[in-house]
Amino acid sequence: MTSVPWLPERLNRWLTVEQPVTYWSFWAALLRLVPLLVVPFVVVFVAVGGGFALRSFAPVPFVFVAATLGYAVRAFDELGVLLSLIVAAVYGFLLWASGVGMAVLRQPTPLLSVLAVLAFVALVAGFSAPTLHGQRGEGGLERARRKWQEE
Repeated sequence: MTSVPWLPERLNRWLTVEQPVTYWSFWAALLRLVPLLVVPFVVVFVAVGGGFALRSFAPVPFVFVAATLGYAVRAFDELGVLLSLIVAAVYGFLLWASGVGMAVLRQPTPLLSVLAVLAFVALVAGFSAPTLHGQRGEGGLERARRKWQEE
């Protein structure tokens, strides 16, 4: 991935996805964003309260799963698709079992709408990840499709 000239070098390296981009390196890059999400969570938790912060940020993991699912579909990675769907199902079950899922659906927060849009954007970004990370052209997609068909 090309570096962003206006970012400090250390931050630039921290936000860069390793080459070649794989399902696991993509997950690792997404998980490196978690510390950036802790700050807004703490601010909302302190300013408004724990229940609102939990309802607001509970859907965030689905944005990560949508991005990795999009990448796995693009790469014809059956294991990646399966793992992303399992993570989504398990996390959804945990939200349902804890009652947080119903609270999110009964009392949606403004952030829920934003996260829904972000999940869609993440799915598209995951699907286009090779292009975003400097692997332009359809050659990679075509090679992945041929490899998938040969298997």
